[in-house]
Amino acid sequence: MRNLGIDRDTGDIYIGSRDRHPENSQQLSVFPVQVYGRFPATISGPKIDSFSISEYVFQELSFDPVTQIRRGYVWHRMDSQPQSWGHPPNQEVNLIGFQYQGFLGVLGGSLPSQVLFTFGGESNFTVGELVHFEPDAIGQELLTIKMRPQFGFLPRLKKSAIDEGNLRRLETALNDVAMGYRSSPPASVIDRCRDALTEVLSIALNITDKDLGHLIKKYDANVNNNQRTVVTNLAHTVSRLHARAKPAESGYPPMSDRQAELAVGAVAEVLISLGWAEWSQS
Repeated sequence: MRNLGIDRDTGDIYIGSRDRHPENSQQLSVFPVQVYGRFPATISGPKIDSFSISEYVFQELSFDPVTQIRRGYVWHRMDSQPQSWGHPPNQEVNLIGFQYQGFLGVLGGSLPSQVLFTFGGESNFTVGELVHFEPDAIGQELLTIKMRPQFGFLPRLKKSAIDEGNLRRLETALNDVAMGYRSSPPASVIDRCRDALTEVLSIALNITDKDLGHLIKKYDANVNNNQRTVVTNLAHTVSRLHARAKPAESGYPPMSDRQAELAVGAVAEVLISLGWAEWSQS
């Protein structure tokens, strides 16, 4: 059985068998990872124990920063640590040992419709969604994961276009969107986007304490003679996504990262359409 071993003192990483003395460390990228087959109200990064190692680690084979696609394998930490590698009496190398575990085993025996991963630490982590997995020639399942971007997914506010009081309100709402997109399940991301669009239309109409549905109708009536605009079409889309995530709605699949990405994009385009923001020049 193939194993992965990490030397806690040197950081060297080995792949092979515990029955053989490790010969040469390998240049591998290995990250703590937490796997979610079901989404709690909030998600967190992998828990790190006294060995500074999580229960699962992800061996990264490739990462494309343009497409945000990450590929690799998941390894499960063995029960007793550290592990002695090599034949007795020459077991001189003690490593934090992991063994390969089939992905269905990681998920508890069934494959849900969505799987999320968090990489990093318990409070500082990145989020990705499983988009594909397949067994390779040696029987290990190669995972393909679409990562959420961490930066550049919202445009830059034009501070001169918004008065100071409203600017603070808007910055707070957008910060909630950004934090949610970096660290929350899809339904929570959509909630934050709905809250942000409620704030945006409240500022645009100079109205307070109204829900998004009311603000959409008011904006259409006041701005475009009861004709839907890009602004209100996008706001209505996010409002409907928000409603679909509620238990009363049925007949729809669970919210996924695709809907979360759509909601964040809607917030961005509304800000652009209002002339309140612009994309930074690369």
